[in-house]
Amino acid sequence: MNGTRKTEAAFAPLAVLVLAMLGGCGGGAAAPGAAPSSVPSVSASPTGAATTSPGPSRSATAPAARTSPPAPSATVVLSRVTYQWGWPNAHGSALVTHTYPVPPLPQLVRIAVGDHPRDPGERPFNRMTFTFTTAFPTYRFAYTGTLTGSGSGQTVPLKGAGVLTITFSQAQAHTADGSRSSITAQPGRDIALTRIVDYAQAGDFEGVVTYGLGIAWPIPQSNPQIAVRAYETETITGGGQHLYAVAFDVDATNPAGR
Repeated sequence: MNGTRKTEAAFAPLAVLVLAMLGGCGGGAAAPGAAPSSVPSVSASPTGAATTSPGPSRSATAPAARTSPPAPSATVVLSRVTYQWGWPNAHGSALVTHTYPVPPLPQLVRIAVGDHPRDPGERPFNRMTFTFTTAFPTYRFAYTGTLTGSGSGQTVPLKGAGVLTITFSQAQAHTADGSRSSITAQPGRDIALTRIVDYAQAGDFEGVVTYGLGIAWPIPQSNPQIAVRAYETETITGGGQHLYAVAFDVDATNPAGR
């Protein structure tokens, strides 16, 4: 009997230890009387995938979308025709004069080109526009056989059968310090429209800026009197800057419709 009691006494501490270890491996079981945890619990599903039981629901409110105010648009404050449709060489050349205080000289900042084949109430035409700061410059234009560099006197090659030479006076195409061009946007040389097929600068020197437009004749080896119109627009940008655009429209009427 004494041997039996000694054996039971020897196993008693071991049994207590095993029970304590099993209690520590209980996983998700909560202690009696303890409040349930608000953290989602994870349990094993029959397929072995983990499933999450949600805790207390929380409603999330998305922040209100922020919309930027629309950018201010440009406002046209003046538009006018300064030279009606006509052949500029009828009296040597066409001249449009403007008077304004200098300095500063108007700077050429943008060149644009466009095709207008079917504007309501208009003949088809190609347009090239020169945009300046400060004021409208004085300008002269006429058809010439070639485009001549104002500084070098050499011919500037242009595509086309003729040249519409445009000269702006009291203007410049460079910054005030002369370090770089003032032009921020312009098309490539290969325009390839019905009439205006090319263009190039021929000078920017001592307040005189010269450009030539390469013009395609309706009939090769002919000498047509292709009409030109000059148009001016003053615009105020959204930032409050005044810009002065001079557009040259070249008649693109089909020879059969002339």
